[in-house]
Amino acid sequence: MRQQVLILSLALLLVGCSDVSNTELVTKTPVVEQQTTERAVLASYFPPDGSIAYFQGEGNEFASFTLLTTYIDTQHIAQVEDNGGVTFLKIYRITDMAIELVYKEVVDGNPKLPTSQEVASLPVIETILQTPLTVSHRFNGWAIQSTTASLTIGTTDYRDVIQLTRTVDTLTTTKYFAKNIGLIRIEDTMVTNNEEPFIITSTLQKIE
Repeated sequence: MRQQVLILSLALLLVGCSDVSNTELVTKTPVVEQQTTERAVLASYFPPDGSIAYFQGEGNEFASFTLLTTYIDTQHIAQVEDNGGVTFLKIYRITDMAIELVYKEVVDGNPKLPTSQEVASLPVIETILQTPLTVSHRFNGWAIQSTTASLTIGTTDYRDVIQLTRTVDTLTTTKYFAKNIGLIRIEDTMVTNNEEPFIITSTLQKIE
């Protein structure tokens, strides 16, 4: 009799464990899916792999530049920025919460990119964009002014553009990001002793 009771108790315990495991699986799966979706949304604010973006500058001789984008892996993206005077290699990490700059150095014109293993341990230098992508969200001095901004550049109308602004002393920087393209415009506005502010802009002209 005691043996039968013991067998029945073990059976009930196993059923209970199975129910708990199934419950945990059901509750955790949507979280994983949400994280994957958020990372994909942030990744969409970069140009295509292998593309070259051309920016036209005004207000400064180095405001014009090209931007070569290379995907190191699904989480790390490298961009070589050449403004005619200096060439930078910048590497970004995409997490479920942010786009983070993890590397920025002056390089030769055709730098060798690090491997996935090498960039995985790089520390964060600066947060470029952070969720939630909602108006008034702030991070590292930046504030999201709009997620539905419209910007017309040449014959192209950009919709649902993210507009970020940061002010440091007398300099206000505004960046515009469009989905599936990435950065499309930078504005630097400096307050001077004159009546008119000094403005430097870099505006996307084309992507090849």
